[in-house]
Amino acid sequence: MSATQYVRYRDRGFWAYDIVLGVFLKDLIDVVEATRCSRASFLDEAIRHWRLAPIANFGLHLEKSWTAPQRQNVIDFAKEACARLATRDSIPMEEILGWPFADGRRLFHRGLKEVRTGPVIQLGGAFIDLLCDALPEAPKGDAWFFTDTGRSTIAMDHPDTENPSSKG
Repeated sequence: MSATQYVRYRDRGFWAYDIVLGVFLKDLIDVVEATRCSRASFLDEAIRHWRLAPIANFGLHLEKSWTAPQRQNVIDFAKEACARLATRDSIPMEEILGWPFADGRRLFHRGLKEVRTGPVIQLGGAFIDLLCDALPEAPKGDAWFFTDTGRSTIAMDHPDTENPSSKG
């Protein structure tokens, strides 16, 4: 399984370390599932996809057919997830490994003992910016990359593709 996942909305996106993406999506799912009112069916489909994204190799492709109100709904949930994450400095790996995603599968620890929430919140902000069409362009020839230490860039073989090259 790849340690990186591509997060895409329409024709833009960024790369994310799978465990950082997984922590954000887990909190996003928790926020949506805690909604007291009846949930729109598009969110049920989104949750199914969010559960698979950090443990599968196909990345996270946000639905481009969402209407403006649907997109705003997801943005509001993402903001709340970031606010909840901000109440903690880190999440111990023992807790993270207890979270089932899809088919009982769990996130891989990648050798980490904890995940600091600051970089997860930073990824959440990029998720929101992506949906708002406000994600800044990465430097030419690079793509944004969100890891357990925060935002950086990764060199791209071809700037218009999703294939990163290794930076030495």
